[in-house]
Order: sequence, then structure tokens, then C-alpha cells
Amino acid sequence: MKARKNVYDLLRCLFLQEPTAEFLEALQQENFLDNMKGCHPDLDEGIGLFSTALSSPDFPLRANDLKEEFTRLFIGPLPMPLSESVYRSTDGLLQQDAASRVQGKYLEAGVLPNPRQSLPADHIGAELEFIYFLCQRAVQEGKKKNREPNLRIQRRFFEDHLNTWVPALCDRLFQEAQSPYFKGLAKLTKGFIAWDYEEIVAQFFTEAESSP
Repeated sequence: MKARKNVYDLLRCLFLQEPTAEFLEALQQENFLDNMKGCHPDLDEGIGLFSTALSSPDFPLRANDLKEEFTRLFIGPLPMPLSESVYRSTDGLLQQDAASRVQGKYLEAGVLPNPRQSLPADHIGAELEFIYFLCQRAVQEGKKKNREPNLRIQRRFFEDHLNTWVPALCDRLFQEAQSPYFKGLAKLTKGFIAWDYEEIVAQFFTEAESSP
């Protein structure tokens, strides 16, 4: 659970945090990618792309270029959509039924809306942050019976939300991105979520819920 927490912490930061030189230097110093090799084809491709970006000697010096791409992709004036509603509603609009259902999951888990948070509830960064929070809380919950509601919420959130739209978002990001940094982010996110669900969430969480 600690390892999952760390990966979701990284992914949410990559979607929400502008790539400053300090952040890029920290990424270069962390050896977090090698341990995930061989788990999933998309994850392996993302690791390769990200490693290409990180291995460049002047990588931190490219912060301004990556900031511009971050702005183009995620901020605008014409950013790619980053909210579940756009991918799941017939009219492709923000703040549709998916956003309400996501907000309901947050409330079920005891996560109250942050009045200072301007992101839609179903923004990719918010949904990744939710899983990060649930992983963090699971680490803190000692007894198995205390973790079961948390595991159930995680599994259903994958099945009802992340699995249904994140692959499409990642495919679009891969097509619209120019740098290996953001193309790598697309493959890392798609591959890790798929692997995490198939190998951890669907298998071990279900067993934990059903075992006495």
C-alpha cells in the first residue's frame, strides 16, 4: 500500500504541478522507475519514454519548454479535457453525472470538498489524489477490519470511474503531447492503473473483503 501511495502521489503531481527545474531535478534523483519494469506493456513504454527525458544532461534546464507544453496541454487557452464527464457524457461537457457520482464516492469515504480547490471533482488530478488519500489512510489503519471499507471503496472507484475513462484520456494525451516527458506520463498513467487494478485491486482487495 505504501508503494501504491507513492506512485499515485507522483502521478497526481505530474498532472497538477507545473514542471519547475527543482521538480525535474528531484525526478532525476529518484530511482522509482526500474522497480516497475516488466509489469505491463504500457507501463514499460512509459518508463522508456520517461527515462529518455530524465537521462538528458540538460533535462532540468528544459523546465521552461515543459512549462509551455504543460500550459498548452492542461491549462489552455484550448487545453485537452481532463475531466471524466467529458469522456463519458454524450455531449462531452463538464460537470455532468459523472462528476456528481465521483463526488458521492468522496463523501462516502469521508472526504469533504475543499473550498479552496478549483478543480472539478472528476478531474484526473482529483481522482488520482483520491486514490492516493485512500492508500495513505489504509497504511495508517492497523487492523484488517478497519481497512475493509477502504478497500471496497477503492475497488469500486476503479470499476465505476478510473477504468472507464482514464485509458481514453491517456491515449489522447499521448497523441497531443510532443515531448517524451508528457508522452511518458500518458503511458505511465495508463499502464500503472491497468496493472494496479488487474494485479492488486481486483485480486487482493476482493480476497481481503471476502475473507473472515
